[in-house]
Amino acid sequence: MWQISLAIFIWRTLKSLFSEKKTLLTGPPSSGKTTFLRHISKEEIPNGQSGVPTTYRIGNGDWNKITDLSGAEVWLKNKFDEYIKSHDYILFFFDISEYILNEEYRNNANARVDMINKNIKSSQIVLLIGTHNDCAVNNYKSKVECLFAGKPYQSLLRRIVYIDTRKKECVKTILFELKR
Repeated sequence: MWQISLAIFIWRTLKSLFSEKKTLLTGPPSSGKTTFLRHISKEEIPNGQSGVPTTYRIGNGDWNKITDLSGAEVWLKNKFDEYIKSHDYILFFFDISEYILNEEYRNNANARVDMINKNIKSSQIVLLIGTHNDCAVNNYKSKVECLFAGKPYQSLLRRIVYIDTRKKECVKTILFELKR
């Protein structure tokens, strides 16, 4: 029974948050963007093509204002700033362990976060979403904070959540943080 209540809550919250707003889902490949979309969609969401903006019909309404964008560095360098500027919500997904342990992954993620930070307006809401917390190294929150320390985009850490994308409850965590 609680699953039905949770589904209704999620649907109503999504509708109220996103019905008139444009939302950008972005982050490195395999960071949880498509899994998040699968949790909120009533249709089959295929694995996205890296770097190709994709729109979906989510729930009972036309959610064509949600853009799923990832990968493809060449494409990103040319268009990423335009997508940042044209969306109300920016949800940046990253794999916590990869961010901490893999320097190349971290540099890629940092470049995207830096570009978000340089192009956002005060009216936009940016949420950093650390994923795969079920597999993350010990003390991952403090390690992420340490790796952000002193960076121009350090202030974006004010809005960060850590989730297990395998669990549908992660959607509720994200929605709660967006409403705050």
